[in-house]
This record gives sequence, C-alpha cells and structure tokens, in this order.
Amino acid sequence: MAPIEVFFGAIVLMFALIGVARGFLRELGVTTVLMFLLFFLSQFEPQLDKGMARLMSTNVVPAAERDLWQCVLFVFVVAAVAFVSYQGETLSFSGQAPQGAQGVVLGLVTGLLNGYLIAGSIWFYMHKFDYPIEVLGFSTAALSELAQGLIAYLPMTFLGQPVLFGQSLLLYLSMLLIIARVAR
Repeated sequence: MAPIEVFFGAIVLMFALIGVARGFLRELGVTTVLMFLLFFLSQFEPQLDKGMARLMSTNVVPAAERDLWQCVLFVFVVAAVAFVSYQGETLSFSGQAPQGAQGVVLGLVTGLLNGYLIAGSIWFYMHKFDYPIEVLGFSTAALSELAQGLIAYLPMTFLGQPVLFGQSLLLYLSMLLIIARVAR
C-alpha cells in the first residue's frame, strides 16, 4: 500500500481535476457546504463523541470495535455530505464563469481546496481513532515523517483552531462564503 500522504494526495489531485471540469462557481458551492459541515463537526464533536460512546457502551458494539465504528460514522458523514454536494443541482454561485486560463486555474484551485477539505477530514478522523480501518493498511506506526508533519495541517486541526472571540477559522470562512453567495 502507498504511504498515506500519497494516497490522500492522489485524492486531492482527483478533486482538482473535477474542479476544472465542473468550474469555479459550482466548486465554490461545494466549498461552502464543506466548510459548514466541518464547522458543525468541530463545534459538536465532543457531544457526538459522548453520545456515541454512551450508545456503544450498551454492549451493542464490542469494546474492541468502538473506535472502528466511530471512525466509520465520521468518515461516512464527510463522504455522504461530499457526495450530496457534488450530486445533481448543487449550491452554485451565480454570475459569469471565468473563461480560458483564468477559469481553469480557479476551477483547479477550488477543486484542490475541496479535495483538501474532504480527504483531509477523512484522514483526520482516521488519525483521531488510530487508523482502525485495517483494510486500508494504514497505521500510526507506519506513518512517515512527512505524514506526521502533515497531521498538523489537516482541515479540522488547522482550520479548527480558535482565531477570534474563541471561534474557529471555519466559522469565519463559512460566513464569508455565504456573504459572497448572497452578495452576488
């Protein structure tokens, strides 16, 4: 299996190509939804963790599999929201899409950002629960120095830090995207 940073880097590049194909304005709609999801998860994750731990302590899930099921749930939520955001008629920004090289570059950059938000969030939850999805072949012990250094820059870690009035950058970026959507 490839190192985790190569695997997730390939996913980010795939989303960059999707961004070029879909265009800048549609990709910004996906970015808005993903930012709000990550803000919601960062705010309510402690309560979700406690609730899930209580639910799983009722012996429905064996103790050895609790991290696996918590990780699967968070990964499923991120993947499901990403899928819904990309599927069908999406929240897209209005206006004239940039043409030529400018349109390609903007689509590429927003696609890279969306790939970073999706793949980075999945990596964050896999790391948080100590890589319990064994099928993927990743483990904390097998992380390279580069991968260990990149963990500090995963979306929930990097963008989830409080910056102003005790709120994370995710809140302010989400608000900025909504204001940009409404103002257009």
